[in-house]
Amino acid sequence: MSNRTAVYHEDLGARLDPGKIPLSYSDPEEEYWTIKKTVGIADISNAGRLRITGKDRVSFLNGLLTNDVSQLKENSGQHSALLNSKARVLADLHLYAQTDSLLIDTGASPASHVKEILDRFIITEEVQINDATSELVHMTIQGPKSSEAIKQVLGTETRDLKQFEQRGLGPSTIIARDRTGQSGYDIVLPALEAEPVWHGFLLNGGEIGLNPIGSQALEILRLEAGYPKYAADMDENTIVLEAGFKDALNFNKGCYLGQEVVARATHIGRVNKQLVGLTVETKDSVPPRSKLTSDGREAGFITSAAFSPGIGKVASLGYANREFAKEGTRVNVQSVETSLSAVVTKIV
Repeated sequence: MSNRTAVYHEDLGARLDPGKIPLSYSDPEEEYWTIKKTVGIADISNAGRLRITGKDRVSFLNGLLTNDVSQLKENSGQHSALLNSKARVLADLHLYAQTDSLLIDTGASPASHVKEILDRFIITEEVQINDATSELVHMTIQGPKSSEAIKQVLGTETRDLKQFEQRGLGPSTIIARDRTGQSGYDIVLPALEAEPVWHGFLLNGGEIGLNPIGSQALEILRLEAGYPKYAADMDENTIVLEAGFKDALNFNKGCYLGQEVVARATHIGRVNKQLVGLTVETKDSVPPRSKLTSDGREAGFITSAAFSPGIGKVASLGYANREFAKEGTRVNVQSVETSLSAVVTKIV
């Protein structure tokens, strides 16, 4: 995020984190209910953005990433991952096919880091990888009235877009991307146009209840929905099958980085631990790496957690050892000298 954008958010009363991302504009709990009931707008420009061009871009990425990039049609998108040779997750990616390029949302992995890895594999291919993070601003509109807000402010109908499908609007791209379990859209647009567009939503979205929201409310809803986040719930030490990624793995395509390990583990039919969603019976904070136990045995650990006003408990993600990775399984969370009851609600 640019300093100018950070000042703009501060002028709206935002509290910023050290990376200049808005934590909240009002009370995070109010912002949570805004998304649940109507619609919120958030600046998520801390996510990395790459632009891939060149005639070999599709075949090049198809040989490296876990999903079948060759199946991408213009204006469609897909979830994919970049692995190392041991099938550990180097980056969690979303790819969007545009007329002459691929736009890649690198999420919590810095675009410069992903670019550096991809650049190493270019030998004779005609591929150009451009870090577009500073050129583009990334905002998200989330909540049950998100398509209504886009129609009202931008005059564009988006209800027909399936998840990851996109629609161009001048130099901007609107992408169907639910980040909260409440439906929503991302808007990626040139940095110079970001402030007027943001301002347009605040001016014209008020009558349907639109308000700016920060990362704290988004985090609660992410955890409720069971959407993992890179660097929090998985990293370069995580085997991709442990972290779910069901929609990012294609088992019918040819070779890609880490494919042999994925195929072997899939053939065996199991991994030692699995990322799961859990609700913890407390309103207090639950630190990452808090241990899960069951009858004195280790059962896994928490990766990220936040109190949810909607369920009145802590929503969390964590790794459950194989025998405990089943919906409805009860475990204990060891947190700050106390033992808290928790239940597995979802296999990610």
